[in-house]
Amino acid sequence: MKTLIIVTGHGNYATGLQSTIELLAGENPELQFVDFTGNDTDLSLKEKLVHLINEHRDTSILFICDILGGTPFKVAAELANSQDEMEVVAGCNVGSILESFFQKDSLPISELAEFIVDLSKKATGKFQKIVVDEVKINQEVEEGI
Repeated sequence: MKTLIIVTGHGNYATGLQSTIELLAGENPELQFVDFTGNDTDLSLKEKLVHLINEHRDTSILFICDILGGTPFKVAAELANSQDEMEVVAGCNVGSILESFFQKDSLPISELAEFIVDLSKKATGKFQKIVVDEVKINQEVEEGI
């Protein structure tokens, strides 16, 4: 079964990610982006999402939301709650979204949701600074190395 990924979030979260993802991977109709702006309500967001769902009948759907428990998450969860072929995740990063997109048709929707969450955790890290011995560097500079 084909899978549609819908990215949604507050402000221009979704379309912001869209510009990054499309720069890296190109446009694809199986990856859609829906913003929840200050002009939207819960109902208007739900209408946007239902419209996309209706355009992709017989398709599994993975909602990727910006914040766990935020309005886009709650609306997506409400839609997915009664559908076996819909899952909702939150807090994923660009790398995990890209990788999940490339894996989306090879995993059942529930496994895809677990995959993107696990991948987001693994892809989050901190740069480790290298401690340099200042005395050694100064000696090397004085010796002409």
